Amino acid sequence: MKKEIKEQVRKLDIKNMDETQKKAAKIFGMLILKRSILPLVLLISTFILSRILKLNFTITTVILLAVLVFGFFYIKKYRDKLQDLKYYEGKVIHVQKKGNYYELLLKNGKLPIKLTIKNGFDENKVRKNEFIRLYFNPSEKVAIIFE
Repeated sequence: MKKEIKEQVRKLDIKNMDETQKKAAKIFGMLILKRSILPLVLLISTFILSRILKLNFTITTVILLAVLVFGFFYIKKYRDKLQDLKYYEGKVIHVQKKGNYYELLLKNGKLPIKLTIKNGFDENKVRKNEFIRLYFNPSEKVAIIFE
């Protein structure tokens, strides 16, 4: 049992990852880091308010533990939401930058697919009439393009 766990940990090592996996880990790490600011701010503000109001130590501890549990489940739920990736492949028909996001039109078979991408898109790697493979998260509009 312990050997299997150690082997799985070795497989996830950064040295063994290819460029696509490294890019995905970096993008998802940054998105999770942005979301983890809220629990941290709540924790610090709760601690400061408990000192200002001079609450009992046990009450302060219970409130801080409740905030920690909330933060854990908040980040866990967001992480699970990020891992909902859909695989797309096809020929690029159209790429356009609109404000702070990109619109990508792929032709997969007979139907074109329109993707609105906010994060993880490298404009230099995608050209018109090029065949690409990518993972796309529709809720966060994150795309990870294969090399």
